[in-house]
Parts: sequence; C-alpha cells; structure tokens
Amino acid sequence: MIRLVALDLDGTLLDPSSKVSEEDAAAVREAAARGVHIVLCTARWYGIALRTARRLELTPPLICHSGAHIKEPDSGVELLHLRVPEQPAREIASYCDAGGYETYTTIDGTTYMRTRFEAQIDPERLPKDMRLAKTHAEYVTGPVTGFVVFGDEAVSGLIATFGERYKTELAFPVGVGESMQTYVTITGAGSDKGRGLRLVCKHLNVPPEEALAMGDAQPDVDMFEVAGTGVAMGNAPDDVKAQADAVAPSNAENGVAWAIRKFVL
Repeated sequence: MIRLVALDLDGTLLDPSSKVSEEDAAAVREAAARGVHIVLCTARWYGIALRTARRLELTPPLICHSGAHIKEPDSGVELLHLRVPEQPAREIASYCDAGGYETYTTIDGTTYMRTRFEAQIDPERLPKDMRLAKTHAEYVTGPVTGFVVFGDEAVSGLIATFGERYKTELAFPVGVGESMQTYVTITGAGSDKGRGLRLVCKHLNVPPEEALAMGDAQPDVDMFEVAGTGVAMGNAPDDVKAQADAVAPSNAENGVAWAIRKFVL
C-alpha cells in the first residue's frame, strides 16, 4: 500500500514547458483526496516548491535544495535547514560571478538569479522572493541556504576547486536536467533527497516502504533507495532508469499520472 508519493519537480512533475499538466494535476489531487501524502522534492528553492504546492493544494512538508531545506507550507515550520557557512558561500559566489555562470543563490528566503533566460524575464513581474542579479557575492553577508549552478564547465570547476576543501562542510549533488545540462546543488553537508524523504516519512508516520518516489536525475536515486518503490521518468538518463523499480512515460507524456494510477489508485 502506498501512503506517500515523493515527486521531483523539473523533468518529473513539471512538463517541458515547466507546467503541471492537467492530467498529472488531476491524478495528484485524486491521490491526495484519498489520504495519500504528496511530497514535492526538488533541487531548487522553497519558493518554487511552494508555488507548485499552492496550485495543487498540497500541505505536506516540501523538500528543497536536494534535501537540505525542509519546510511545512502552512505553518512555516522548518524540519531541517542545513546552510552553507558564510566563508565558503562567499568564495563560491565570487567564483560563479567571475565565470558568469548561470547561478541561483538563496539567502534569507530570497533567490538571486543570474540566468540565461534574463531577456525573457520582466523584473517587475517576479515574485517578491526572486531577484535578477548580475553578481551575487555582495549579498552574502551570512550563511546561505544553497546554490544551484548550471553548466559543465561551472560544475566541474566548482567541484575541483571546493569539493575537497569543503568536503566535511558542504554537499555537491550533481544531476543532468532534461535539457541535458549538468547542474550542481551546493548545500550544507549532511543531507540528500533520500535522507530528506526519510525525515518526512518519519514526520508523517509513514514507513519508507510505503512510499513511492519519482524522479529523472541522479540525485533522485537517493530517494529510490529509501522508498519502497522508485519510479524513473521516461526522459531520465539510462543510468537513473537502471536504478529504479519501474520506468514511467516521460514528463511530456503524463508520466506522473501513469505512476499514480498504476501504483497508488
């Protein structure tokens, strides 16, 4: 019996246009109406997860920054918040600034963005917790919730420069998105998506073997190892599919709805 479904966002619940399809949304709502906990689990920041949760009327804790930040959407209570200490955070921000890499830096609830999509964004229409910023180091005046950085050069350079130096203080989970672009989530050490899922299962009194986890990237495999059932998306890399119990259709083909109907409803 499945009592909890953990869903990655990008490449999983979100379709290629970054929206939740009507079919996936209907399946999620039906499962939730039957008492199944729907838990969003993303490499991105809390505000992104919260907006999706609000649209789908979901209330369980949100697992963000690859498990380093877990927060309840209604009460605002944090179950976990592992931050990047100020000194390495400033060094990482300066490194990304110098390289001009696509970077999303979350500090005190605000996410600063240097993005390849900047020309398509109207700053006046951004949510209050998101800001365009060409440089980020100036905003690092204390611990940082986390970074998400895109691009092969950026990811390999960050790990080569900081991975060994801060191996006891930071985590560097790497994935490949559906656009085949490599990304790294940099957070405080001590958690990943699997550990985050285990913590939420305990909080909701759901045995992990009664959980189903869905994702499309390598960091999601940590959830597969915790949940009783792991489902990879059809758009996932082959190595991710090989570590799942089942493979769903892609995120362009309502894969989430397929899995919920097959395993939950």
